[in-house]
Amino acid sequence: MDKLSSDTLNNMKKPVLLLGVGGLGSRLASKIANELGCACSIVTDDEGCETGGYPTVLINTQSWINPSGRRLRFYAQASVDRIKTLVAGYKTVLIIGNLAGKAGNALCPTICNTIRNHQSSVANQTSEAALSSFHSRPQTNDIDIITFIIMPFKFEKNRIFDAGISLRRIRESSGAVVVIDNDAFLDNNPDLTISQCYDLTNQALFDTISSFYQTEFNVDLNLLSVGRPNRDSVSSSAKDSLAMLLDNTDIESVRRTLVHVMGGDRISVGAMNDLVDTIQSIFKKDSVSSVNLMMSNPGHVNVHLLSSVVSKTKFDSYDPLSEIIPSSNNLDWDELDCSPEISLDIRNVE
Repeated sequence: MDKLSSDTLNNMKKPVLLLGVGGLGSRLASKIANELGCACSIVTDDEGCETGGYPTVLINTQSWINPSGRRLRFYAQASVDRIKTLVAGYKTVLIIGNLAGKAGNALCPTICNTIRNHQSSVANQTSEAALSSFHSRPQTNDIDIITFIIMPFKFEKNRIFDAGISLRRIRESSGAVVVIDNDAFLDNNPDLTISQCYDLTNQALFDTISSFYQTEFNVDLNLLSVGRPNRDSVSSSAKDSLAMLLDNTDIESVRRTLVHVMGGDRISVGAMNDLVDTIQSIFKKDSVSSVNLMMSNPGHVNVHLLSSVVSKTKFDSYDPLSEIIPSSNNLDWDELDCSPEISLDIRNVE
């Protein structure tokens, strides 16, 4: 799959597959698939995971009850062919995962890399077949990979570094990446419980993925900023979204912004005009590419910003070595680091 420019917009190609990874990704993918009536598949290491009856690839961790992320990635290599079968025949694969969770952290880069490498091998085989037959024409087998990921809270110190590495690798293999940062949302809403934070950010992912069927989307890296629902003021929710965005990057880094207004049927025309004018005055006027009204979230109004960024974000600091060592010098860049199980027959010489 060719890497798309971060300054371009893309339309979703059908058929579409929702691919949930791990516990949270599986629940969200199942919920969205039920609402939208689209295809769904699950990749998980948890036998008790809620799959909703959808096709599932269960990663066999053998005798390990709680394997590390690297060991889980190693065991996932045995399921590569089954993952390829899941995505066969689809033009767009929407991958949903939580990088704060071990399964999402370990498996999302592996799945993205598997699809990308599979496309390369199929393209090479098609080209060779075309050259061997005068009447044959190469057929495109491109799959657009759009990955939706959730980043951990900053107090989850043991997960920050691994999440940063996973995000970097996901960006290498995906055409578009949408990131929602739980930490930034909680920073701007410290009175929320963690459970409430999860509920709101998960709903934002649901709203955003649903809207992708109706609008164009920014390719490369996108930050999804979530406004806290407000029954009375659309501007209050918009301020929350802007605060969350600025916690992750700076205004000058934003190239395009899609404004998603949930509950738009309850907003007056004047309030909507003021909202758009305000956002355009904060960003460059031509960077606000569209405003999308969604008739959802009964009883309150919510504003989400989907912003395409082209420079560094705070997530780059999660992996400080990437600031020093370029990706071209990473020995394990193409082959993701794993933790193979090697049993040695070492005799006791005592």
